[in-house]
Order: sequence, then structure tokens, then C-alpha cells
Amino acid sequence: MELRNTWFEKRSDRVYIAIVAVLHLVIAYFNPIAAGLCAIPVFGVYLVTKKREREQAAELTEYLDSVSASVTEASLYATKNLPIGIAIIDEKSQLVWGNSVFRDWVQDLEDGERLQRLLPHTQLAKLWGKSGYFSTRIEERYYRVIYKFLDMEHAGETTQQYMLLYFDDITEAERSVQESEQALPVFCYLQLDNFTEIASDLTEVQRSALWSEVNTQVLDEFGRLDGFIKNYDRNNYIACISRKSLQQLMEAKFDILDKVRLIHTLNKIPVTLSIGCATGDEGFAAQAEQARLSLDLALGRGGDQAVVRLGEETQTFGGKSTALAKNTRVRARVVAQAIYELIGKADRVLVMGHSHEDYDALGAAIGVAYMATSVGVPARVVVSPQQENVEKMIALVEETEGMADLITDGETAARDITSRTVLFIVDTHRPELTAAPELIEKVGSRVVIDHHRRSNDFIPNPLLTYLEPSSSSASELVTELLQYYSETVDLNETQASALYAGIVVDTKNFAVQTGVRTFDAASYLRRSGANTDLVRDLFMLDFETLQLRSDVLARAERIEGGIACATIPDDADNAQILAGQIADILLIVEGIHATFTIYYSDGDYRVSARSDGSVNVQVVMETLGGGGHQTMAGGRFPDMTPREIRDRLVEAIHTYQKENTK
Repeated sequence: MELRNTWFEKRSDRVYIAIVAVLHLVIAYFNPIAAGLCAIPVFGVYLVTKKREREQAAELTEYLDSVSASVTEASLYATKNLPIGIAIIDEKSQLVWGNSVFRDWVQDLEDGERLQRLLPHTQLAKLWGKSGYFSTRIEERYYRVIYKFLDMEHAGETTQQYMLLYFDDITEAERSVQESEQALPVFCYLQLDNFTEIASDLTEVQRSALWSEVNTQVLDEFGRLDGFIKNYDRNNYIACISRKSLQQLMEAKFDILDKVRLIHTLNKIPVTLSIGCATGDEGFAAQAEQARLSLDLALGRGGDQAVVRLGEETQTFGGKSTALAKNTRVRARVVAQAIYELIGKADRVLVMGHSHEDYDALGAAIGVAYMATSVGVPARVVVSPQQENVEKMIALVEETEGMADLITDGETAARDITSRTVLFIVDTHRPELTAAPELIEKVGSRVVIDHHRRSNDFIPNPLLTYLEPSSSSASELVTELLQYYSETVDLNETQASALYAGIVVDTKNFAVQTGVRTFDAASYLRRSGANTDLVRDLFMLDFETLQLRSDVLARAERIEGGIACATIPDDADNAQILAGQIADILLIVEGIHATFTIYYSDGDYRVSARSDGSVNVQVVMETLGGGGHQTMAGGRFPDMTPREIRDRLVEAIHTYQKENTK
């Protein structure tokens, strides 16, 4: 109102002066003398008017200054108290300024402190000079952070650079999203691994009582999770639960496996359960298929475990019990017949095991090669460049009549591949571990024969898979297949001895992982001409190796928890063989349940792990990126020192022991 009055008065004064000036001119026209006398008061009016204008200008300036100050103060207040947090940092990620909202959220962060402490999972240095946004979590709140680079210039020269961060609290929206995701469905397949075998020795009443107890345990567990479960035949279930319920199962390490295993049976053999679960962004049909594949993976790893697919990630739980060998050989007979038909349609057979072959891999490969040559199909055994473990066996094969050209390398084998070539992979199922991984892509027809528990990565699209974790060795599996392959199997001494050596090396001379079928296979090989003296010669050591082994054993370390660890010198010859031997020897020490030998090979440190059966070294090594079998496993540790490897091994096995104390 004051501003309006000032402008009105100023405009009125100018009108009055104009009127006086006009009247003065009229008087001057009619009477110049009177006009001269009037000039004095007219000039006085002019002076008074000018003074009044200056006063009005001063009032106007003062008013505008007060308005400007109010606007600036209001603007500053609005900036400081916006409903989003604002922070300014310098090139060192140090906090320069933060508004009141930001200060309320992070009360313990002072000016000059690095904002990295508040955002430990965001590399602010990589954001410098850019603009964009990211999401983060601070304590129990979620924020969407918009960042803008501020380059302040003066007269064309850069004076200071800052990064502005705007923190928008999206906690409520994020929690709503999480609740929606937690309610999404998860498909599960469940299978009782060995109920049929256990129930075969029971009466009908006992069988029904046992199944009722197991069924009640399974149904109660999923009923507690508020999930749907349906038994669609005696040994199989299908279930649907929420992601929240799946998280509960994972946090409990799928203790339903332990509950089922503890159910009392008359023949003292525990019932085991396998579970396959899958969750993802695909449709229901795709998730159900992934759940089925997860169950297959659990069964391929020996059963008594759960496999969960979380999108591209796969997690395993359980696997504490030893895979039980099946007394029936029906599957071996069916697989042998299928292999016979596959080889009969092939024009060439290639066989390979894992790189750094041992006697089991080479023995099994020689046995499969015989399957092909016995029906007139040419066969070659592909070996890796690292042959130091099996040099004696390769020399023996090359000296045997009719087998001189059996051993070859991957490059030579690749030249003769045709559309009808069949590739057998034995003693491994992981593509990157094979002797010649490039052959897997070049040969379309692939067969896998292995006794290791199934891992996440597998030979792609095999025509046939014979995976038996309960078997002692791949050589045992091939020996069983030979017995059902044809009626005219006639192994020579070298072939039978190679298979026998494979069983001996993986069972530690029939001391571990040995069942009835293992001795049956060994008996068959002895009848077929396996030479035990020859096999003993394969495992003999030279005097220098014996001295080195004794020195390594003398420096071995005994660790709390029944663990023994040894390290082989980097320049040792045949380090892999020596590592396995030392791990085996340490295992016979009283009170030792798991042994680890660290050795250097092909530019990396590796570990050979052994167990007396009370510790599942496969599970332990899988947590460190390795794998293997329940009592024999290994792994590779690039860019790590032996001491670092030792510490990680101890931590992993102690974690395993704590989780399995029950």
C-alpha cells in the first residue's frame, strides 16, 4: 500500500508543476511584468517539488531494498528447508555444505568429513564431473540420489568445482516394492531320494507308517510357511511358496532336510529329501522348468540337499550325508545299451577326462575307448599337455600292441571331427576342467560319465549323462558298463590294469568311498587280467620324491578342529601327485578329519583336499570356488599367497563345522 501511495503522490506532483508552468506562460503572454514577478514563486514550487521527488525516491529505494531482502531470506530459507536433503562435496568427497533436512538425516556427519563413510558402496570419485542418479541405503532408510557437477567460473577461469547431491527419501515406495516382491510365487519340486530302496525291506504296514511320518513332516513344514504343496505320487511333491517363505527356508539352511533325515527307520537307513526351487522374472512356466532343473541338479549332486535358483545365481544347501549306493544295476544296464547304440551309429569316438589327468580319468577313458574299438569304431583318448601324473600309464599304453596310437592331443583330434563323431567326457562334467575344452563346441554328440557331485556349470546339452555320486570312481562306472555292454568283452592286461588303477587311486587302495559294487568291479577286472604288480609299479616313488614328501610332512601344520594343512615348495616336480599323496597320509593321523595340501602348478596355487567322511570337503571347497567329491576335492586360487589360502581354508572349514555341529 505504501508503494502505491508513493507512486501516486509522485505522479500528482508532476501534474501540478506542469499546470503552474502553463499558467506562467499564459501570464507572460499578456503581462510580461507580472510574469516576472510570478517567476519567483514558480521557482520555489519547482524546488519544493524536486525535494519531494528525492524524498519519494529514497522511500522507494528503501522499500525495494526491504522487499529484496525479504525475497532473498525466503529463498535461502526455502533452499535450506526443502523436503529433500541437499549436500555439496568437493573433489575429495568432503562435505562442504548440507541443508537442514540432510543434517537431520545424518546428524553425526560434520563439515570436512568424507561423504564416502555415509555411502560405502558408492564410489563417489567415479561420479566426479558427471550428472545422473543412483539408489542407496543409509541405515534403515532408502534414498534416490541425484548428483550434478557444478563448475564455477569467473572471467573465463575455473575457480572451484563441486558436486551437488540431492537425497530423495523413497523408503515407503521401496518397502512397498519389497513387500510386493516378497509376495511373488516360488515353485518347488521335492523328491524322496531313497524311499523305494528303504521300503523294499519293510512290510506293507511298516512301509505305510514310514511314509505317513515322512509325508506329515513335509506337509507340516510347508503348511507352516503358508504355502501350497501337493503330493502327486508316493515320492514326489510340487509346492508353491512366497519369496518371503523361501528366504525363511534359506536362513534356516533348509532344516527340513535334517528333520526328514532324523526320522527313525527300522533298517537304520535314513530317508533323504531333495528339493529344487526357482524364482525369477520369467513366466510361471519358465520358473517351473527352472525348479525342475534345480531338482535334477540336487539329485545329480547325490541328493539330500536343496538347490535354489535365484535368477542367474544358484545356491545349494545340505548335502551332509553320503550318497547311498544303489544295489540295483538296472540303470547301468540301460545306460550301457544306450552307449552301445550311440557308438554303433558313430564313425569316430573321442574320449577325454579332466586336465592334469589322474589314473581314474585316464583309466576310465581307456575303458570307454575299448567300447568303441570292440565294435569296430575308431577311438582316440585326448589328454591335456599336463601329463606328469600319468606318464607311466601313457608309456605303458604306447608300448602295448594295438594301442600305440590311442593317445592324442586336442589339436590333432579336432582335425578328424565329423558330424557323426561322438565325444565322451569322463571323471568330470565341468567344461573348463576338461583336457581339451575346444572339442566340446566342435562335437555335437556328447556323453558324460562322472562320479562327482553335480555343479552349476555342466557340459551343455549332452545326449546321455551317467552321473553317480555314490560310486567310488569313474573307472568303477565304466567297469560296470562294460559288464552290460556286450557278451564279448575281452579286455587286455593294460586296459584292465588301467581301470583297476583308477579305482585304487580314488579309493585310496579300497580304504574310502568303497561299497559292494566297488569290490564287484575290482573282482571283474582281476578276472579280466588286471595285473596288481603292474598297478603297484605305477604308484612307486623315486628316492628324491620320498625325501621331499618327508620334508613337507615334517613341516605340516595341525589346526584346531581336526584339520591338517601342508604346503609343497613351488619348485617341486610332480606337485599335484605329491599333494594328493601328502593329503592322504595326513588323513591317517589320529584326530585329523580333513587335510589340505597347497601346491603350485601352471602359474597358480592350488589345493588338494581330503576327508575321512565326517567333513564334506566338496561343500567346503565349493564355498571357495572349487569342487570335487565328498571325501576328495580341490580348487584353484589365482593371485593369492599360500598363507592367504591357508587362512581362507581354515575359515571355510570352521564355518562348515559350526553350521553342521548339530
